[in-house]
Parts: sequence; C-alpha cells; structure tokens
Amino acid sequence: MRKTILFLIIACLAVTPLFATTKSQRAYNDATRLASLLHDVNSSANVTMSDTTWRTISNEANTLANRVYANTNGTTRTAARDARMHVREMRASAIKGDANGARQHAALAMPFVHTVINATAK
Repeated sequence: MRKTILFLIIACLAVTPLFATTKSQRAYNDATRLASLLHDVNSSANVTMSDTTWRTISNEANTLANRVYANTNGTTRTAARDARMHVREMRASAIKGDANGARQHAALAMPFVHTVINATAK
C-alpha cells in the first residue's frame, strides 16, 4: 500500500511540468517547430522527396499550425490564422504532387510564423 502511494506521488510530480506550460509557451514551442519544418521544405529545392515524405511533412506542419492557432489570441491569432491557411495550401499542393507549389506556400507562411514566434517569445 505504501509503495503504491509513493509511486502515485512520484508519478504526479513527474507529470506536473507537462501541465505547467502556458498557452503562450506552447504556441512558441509549436511555432518554432513549424518554422523548422517550413525551412526544411524551402531548402529542399534540389532534393527529390517521395510522396510519403511530402505527406508526412505536410501533415506534421498542419498539426503544428492548428496547435499554434489554438494557443494564440489577439493579433498573434491573426498571424497564426494566416500561417495556418498557407500551411493548408502547402499540404494540398504536396498531396497533389506539386512540390514547387508546396515550397511557395511554405515560404509564404514563414513571415506569419515568425510573427507568432516574436510575439510569444519571453
């Protein structure tokens, strides 16, 4: 019984930092990851990627863009909305096999992602 209680206390203490982050910190973390993915898409002009790779990258970027949008508000949310729109267009182009269109929309999303990063940085 004591071991079980001790285990539960330790488990609660280990999980606490996961819930201690603010929405702004989550938006910052997701926006920096999204910026990294978009940068990789833009810098892959000389690299041939398979359809599966494009689909995986675009799905990850779409998930991050949605999470950034969910964790922002005010003027930062406007930038997050515009970034999410371009990421969705990037995903649609990538799924169609249009690598140049995907790269173009990734480049268009970057300024909005940087706006979110700058607004949420502490």
